[in-house]
Amino acid sequence: MSTAHKTDEEKKEYFDTPEEIDQKVEILAELIKKSKYFIAFTGAGISTSAGVADFRSGINTVLPTGPGKWEKMATGSQEKPKISVSTLSAIPTPTHMALIKLQEAGYLKYLISQNTDGLHRRSGFPLQHLAELHGNSNLEICKKSGCEKQFLRDFRVRQSRNSHSHETDRKCENCGGTLYDTILNFGEYYPEKVLNDGWENAEKADLCLSLGSSLRVKSAAEMPEEVARHGGKHVIVNLQATPYDDEALRINGLIDDVMIRLMKKLELEIPSFILKRRVMIKKIKDENNKEGLFIRGIDDFGTPYQLFKRMKVTFSESQETIDTLSEQEPFHIFPKQSNMSKDIVAIKFRFQRNYLEPDYTLDVDLQDLKLDQPVYYQLEYNLHEKQWIKSSRTTLKKLE
Repeated sequence: MSTAHKTDEEKKEYFDTPEEIDQKVEILAELIKKSKYFIAFTGAGISTSAGVADFRSGINTVLPTGPGKWEKMATGSQEKPKISVSTLSAIPTPTHMALIKLQEAGYLKYLISQNTDGLHRRSGFPLQHLAELHGNSNLEICKKSGCEKQFLRDFRVRQSRNSHSHETDRKCENCGGTLYDTILNFGEYYPEKVLNDGWENAEKADLCLSLGSSLRVKSAAEMPEEVARHGGKHVIVNLQATPYDDEALRINGLIDDVMIRLMKKLELEIPSFILKRRVMIKKIKDENNKEGLFIRGIDDFGTPYQLFKRMKVTFSESQETIDTLSEQEPFHIFPKQSNMSKDIVAIKFRFQRNYLEPDYTLDVDLQDLKLDQPVYYQLEYNLHEKQWIKSSRTTLKKLE
């Protein structure tokens, strides 16, 4: 189903002058400072500067990603975009990172997103303050009652071309149940929890900042409307008109430009995006009481995260090397000769390389590991310098 804009007026893009934008951003900054419960609502428009096309931009859009996906379908356009980046290798934008800083500074209480590109979660926005209404293309879930385990993958999890078929080829490692992608398509019901979380926060909010959304997809678009309906303020940053412009402060400009100005007025620095990869390692025993290692990728909160294409584990004492492939993740490593109580292992990770990150070798002293007690490591990669810059022991974040 396509919901592309049909008229030239709907597709028209509006632009405030720099002076107008500055005045409006000044008002927005004051609203944020005075707000007691500020939320943000994001759509596909916040990812266009990362090279990810939106849905409704017209043929003559100024955006380098070109016409939106539904616009191209509706018009049959074969126009090539100036930039086009896979969601897997897209870098979170200044807007994504500004939202993280606003949350850390105590201003932004909750983020409701229509985006499925996974960039909010990948950027590090805290999970307990985020509702991904339409799902995440890297997330699959077990729907078995009593399990409901989540699994992140560093690849798209969707398998079927049938929009209403959500089964993936993988099984839940917790209960053996079928795993499903989380993408929400037209005509499908929102998951109860994410919908309730969105509404609960919209009902509490006294200010909503809508960024890059046409505000036409129900019932998601009714959440910002709810803020205005119960007396709160609504600010919309978008190039095209929306159905709620009359009841909001409209800022007609590119979203990154607006957010950069906003952060300067709030005297907050937008953090740079650093790619962070977390690994969990622990000693285990098999059914024969033989000691080995359990290794897997995870996210900040301990959600299983399939990150690797391949992994080599070399035990320094015996020089035994065990080579594994991604299909085996989580990895169960049982050496034939090494002393698991005092050896040092070199774990060489080969990633999915969505950001062209090179292999990384982590040295682990087995004396630091205790049976069935996980240890967590964080690896940090600087995309601009194209090198791993840090690895350190870490702890998991807690869901509030």
